[in-house]
Amino acid sequence: MFAFILIRILTIVYFLAVNVYSFMLLKFQKNAREVGEDSIRDIRLYTVALLGGGLGIYLSMFIFKYRLKNFLLMVVMPIVIAGYIYLIITAFLNNFWF
Repeated sequence: MFAFILIRILTIVYFLAVNVYSFMLLKFQKNAREVGEDSIRDIRLYTVALLGGGLGIYLSMFIFKYRLKNFLLMVVMPIVIAGYIYLIITAFLNNFWF
């Protein structure tokens, strides 16, 4: 029983950490492009999104009003977010037993 609680806590901490990292990653990309430096590539954003940080990227796009016209980000991020929400709900309801 203790193992399931620990796994749930670690899962929540992991997704919070990845989303905070992805939020800051898009902020750093925006700041670098404003200054004119070589910025973070989009493949890094997609990789972080696939690791669970899609929500952080999507929220930061609207908060910073940055990359809102990028069609791929506006379509891919909600799909990734929906997939991870489904995965997390399924995992928590089945006690991480797939």
